[in-house]
Amino acid sequence: MKQVEFYKSLANMGDRECIEKFLIYNASLVISGVKPSATITIKKDKENLYEKWIKYGIDFLEAIDIQYIDLRECSNALIILIYNKKQLSNYIFRKDNKKFLMQLGYSNKEDINNYLYMLKNRYKEFNCPHELGIFLGFPLNDVMDFMNCKNKKCLSCGYWLVYNNLQEAKETFSRYDKVKEHTVNYILKGDSSHNVAYSIRNLFQEYEGASA
Repeated sequence: MKQVEFYKSLANMGDRECIEKFLIYNASLVISGVKPSATITIKKDKENLYEKWIKYGIDFLEAIDIQYIDLRECSNALIILIYNKKQLSNYIFRKDNKKFLMQLGYSNKEDINNYLYMLKNRYKEFNCPHELGIFLGFPLNDVMDFMNCKNKKCLSCGYWLVYNNLQEAKETFSRYDKVKEHTVNYILKGDSSHNVAYSIRNLFQEYEGASA
């Protein structure tokens, strides 16, 4: 319910705050460090979210040290991939993930910009290529089962379709939910965008400390 309350609250914000809070919520898992990347759809509708993105959003992502790449733009929306370059590189270039991506035509060279460019081209060609799941931090086995094992039973449907290691996936989903809940609570308190982003990063550090 708080998610609904959050989206309703955007209508009462100025243009800059609106796009900043929209981006923070949708990028919260990346800002916190619990996920290497996420896709965000910025609609070109009467709410003028796209215009706010161009005017304020791009600079805001740079200010909070989050990178992005356009995946596809059409007449009614822009789809972007926002990411933490270091974390995404670490995940993509794991031996098994890299081997899988190379089978799809990705380079042997460990250059994350090259991989992102390839993803962008394949996103346009295939609408939403299955390997996007790897870039989003999904487990390789689940991505492969989704692609190749259509008759295999799906154990859970959360942030991705889970075919293996259900308990581990549930723990990850719970962690994601906590970050989302934390983000919405801080946004609805009316704190500044930069303070909310800082708060989310601190939350991740607390999780890391508790699990160490």
